[in-house]
Amino acid sequence: MLIMADHPEIEIGQARIDIQSNEENSEKTYERKTEEQEKSGKEPNKGVPPEEFCISCMDIPEEQRKGMVLEIQQVAERLLKAHRVINEPRDLLKGEWFLKLQKPKFEKKLVLAKSGEEVFIGFYSYKEETPVPDPNFVLLSQYGVWYPQRIEEKFEETVASFFTGAYGDYDFLNIVPENVEKFQASQRDFAIMIEDQGWDGQDVEVVEKIMPKD
Repeated sequence: MLIMADHPEIEIGQARIDIQSNEENSEKTYERKTEEQEKSGKEPNKGVPPEEFCISCMDIPEEQRKGMVLEIQQVAERLLKAHRVINEPRDLLKGEWFLKLQKPKFEKKLVLAKSGEEVFIGFYSYKEETPVPDPNFVLLSQYGVWYPQRIEEKFEETVASFFTGAYGDYDFLNIVPENVEKFQASQRDFAIMIEDQGWDGQDVEVVEKIMPKD
């Protein structure tokens, strides 16, 4: 299922990739326990829903969050803070955002964006104003944690996970293990590269920026 976003760069189509046992499962576990309590005649546990629990997770110390999120998310969060798209990690939950950066002597532009439940981080070259991913990493955003979906490159696409059911129906999320491994290695190298290139420096031009809204 493909949905075109407002920006032409974006096409919708060890935060550990155990997608079936992270945020998604916390929500299902919460719902299942509530149903069981209701059937047994017990008063449902008014605990914290997974959405609110995960929001509170955004406030844990940065060093602890590093063990929860991919390297590319760590670097992206620092760039989004440096260019004042967000002030703190919990701002990632406020909605969609977009940041396009240009650096002297670089032909490509660096784009970081969130549209719907997908996050896009990558370089784009422009051929006659047509954006070409080179490469672009697409991640699934769940409660502020980003998971591998695909790598878009000039002439190919590497899919790490995909939906076969209705969009957003996680019972139908399929994972390609060998491509997840490739994604994790590639995103790690990409994160190191863009950090070394200094995309938070004073010589970087903000071409376009859209702030997340409450």
